[in-house]
Amino acid sequence: MTATLVRTVFFALALGFSQLAASASLLPNEDHTPAEVVRIVVDALQTNPDTEDDAGIKTVWAFASPGNRAFTGPLERFTMMIKGGFPDMLGFRSSRYGDLEITGRKAVQIVWLVQDDGRELAYAFQLGQQSGGEYDNMWMTEAVVPLGQSDRSGTSI
Repeated sequence: MTATLVRTVFFALALGFSQLAASASLLPNEDHTPAEVVRIVVDALQTNPDTEDDAGIKTVWAFASPGNRAFTGPLERFTMMIKGGFPDMLGFRSSRYGDLEITGRKAVQIVWLVQDDGRELAYAFQLGQQSGGEYDNMWMTEAVVPLGQSDRSGTSI
């Protein structure tokens, strides 16, 4: 059984078989570009409040690199970290993306999360293309660093 198939079966059981088709594209694989990984993670964070059982956070966890998981896990701790420490990352109004910078097997993209009150909070998404193991050649999130409010915060048209 391939590693991708094992992960798909695991997440099918974790998320429920009815969500298998939708969730299969939301699992790490070698076809996802760094830009796609960032968008998948950001979309999952935005829609998490509308999901059952924190399915959005589970998607974010699925794209966390093994090193990231070792530092922030297990999943229950990771969930509490996001909800308690970074609640503005969940259910925001919209997002905008800075340029993606790729250097070798590392990528960084700044994303601004626009809150309902107009504030824009910037985060740097740091990805790494994994080497070896079950995630070989897959782009995964290694860290997300809060950068604070942008100069555009509070302005709306």
